[in-house]
Amino acid sequence: MNTIQEYLKWRGDISFLQEGLNEVDSLLFCTFTYFDLEKIITHEEKISILNLYERFLKFKNKDKKEEVELFKNLSQSKRFQDVFVTLYFNEIDKEKEMQISGMTFVLPNNTIFVAFKGTDSTLTGWKEDFNISYLDTIPSQIKAKEYLDKILMHTNKKVYIGGHSKGGNLAMYASIYCKDFTKVVKVYNFDGPGFDNKIVLSENYQSRKEKMVTYLPKAGIVGNILNKDMKTIIIKSTQLGLLQHDPYSWKVEQNHFIYAQVLNEEAKKISNILDDLIEKIPNNQKEKMITFVYDVLDSVHLSELNKSLKGLLSKYKFNLDEFTIIKKILPILLKICQ
Repeated sequence: MNTIQEYLKWRGDISFLQEGLNEVDSLLFCTFTYFDLEKIITHEEKISILNLYERFLKFKNKDKKEEVELFKNLSQSKRFQDVFVTLYFNEIDKEKEMQISGMTFVLPNNTIFVAFKGTDSTLTGWKEDFNISYLDTIPSQIKAKEYLDKILMHTNKKVYIGGHSKGGNLAMYASIYCKDFTKVVKVYNFDGPGFDNKIVLSENYQSRKEKMVTYLPKAGIVGNILNKDMKTIIIKSTQLGLLQHDPYSWKVEQNHFIYAQVLNEEAKKISNILDDLIEKIPNNQKEKMITFVYDVLDSVHLSELNKSLKGLLSKYKFNLDEFTIIKKILPILLKICQ
């Protein structure tokens, strides 16, 4: 079944001058942000993807085989090799508990794409996505907004914005609060968590949501957390369960994804329960409950749930109300992880 790798092989000869940006291109730009470019490009530098790949090969890297293949395919395609990468940044501030990375792509058709890096497809990454959905504004969101403001201030080009996972949340947040939204054409959120009612009901969100779209894999959980009042597109994946969060697994046909009608029932149930946890329980209990869900997922991933579940329940010392919620969550978690 075709994925973004195959898309590059049979659509890569069509330049952006011949055919403008589409949703698959947008996912490719967002996926590209996962490459660690810190040692091979400076912030102010502007370099084509082709030349960047040639430079990339001179450095030892720890990227996965499929990621390196993607970089190679991008650099060899007529569509992407002359796209320029610029304004790369990667900031980690332990005191602020901030980790954010992003870059800007300059296309040959008077268009730029601003992409924010997300969390990876590991359980650690999912937990960060869970956390961002119930915490108040975090430093990386503020940084994303500042980054976008600077770009919008100095360009007259059409601007697209996007990100996968946490990057999708950052792209939306920056778009909701940026100073000059008139230059923005569209905002892509690829399986990233949404926002609580404070933001969703705000004037900024309501006046800008029409340019935003969220893409969810059929069994998506992360991107369905607090995802409401926004256009949402469900897509098919080559993977099962939680592994559908991986953008390399999303099915593609021609210049678009292969769509599904509805979300997986278990995915909807667990997302609804997580929404309830985030919005209804007291703040001092949210981290405890979300962390427990993460620990259960981690146990499932390690095929050790039966051995560790009793210990986990003992560790968290849930009160009666909390335990009632946990009893609803566990069967759904087990089913979606099968």
